[in-house]
Amino acid sequence: MTVLGAGFRYDCEIIRPNGEIELSTDFNLIPQAGIDHLAGLLRGDGTVPNSSWFLGVFSGNYVPTSGVTAADLPSVVGESTVYSQSTRPVWQNSYDGVSTIDNIASKAVFTFTAATTLYGAFIVSNSVKAGNTGLLLSIARFNTPKVMDIGTQFSVIAGITLVPTS
Repeated sequence: MTVLGAGFRYDCEIIRPNGEIELSTDFNLIPQAGIDHLAGLLRGDGTVPNSSWFLGVFSGNYVPTSGVTAADLPSVVGESTVYSQSTRPVWQNSYDGVSTIDNIASKAVFTFTAATTLYGAFIVSNSVKAGNTGLLLSIARFNTPKVMDIGTQFSVIAGITLVPTS
């Protein structure tokens, strides 16, 4: 039996009000709820929670565990909601026809209305900021915290690459 590791990659771009740009790449944890969901889909007994997935960010100094769920996002994880978008941005993904599913053609954008420090990002099936329902598919803690000032634009490309093995 071959053991496969799978996870999402988060490519982040910070554009500060002074024009300074910072880039970073971080990797995720697929929590048990996400693994169960993917396993159910592959086995033919899973259901898609809705037609869209959404990206969120968190400002709590939280280290993801396999047991984290969407119910934990507002309180335990510390989701940040101090951005101008009225909902969590859509993870508008597409498949490249080879191996990668990502939102490179439509980055998720957050424009901050208050200063905050981000510790990570996540993909969830609920669009409501600080919502605590839905399915948490992925959660990533950044290698280094990202300080956001008022007016900072934070863009995220999140994706997963499926690699054949022999």
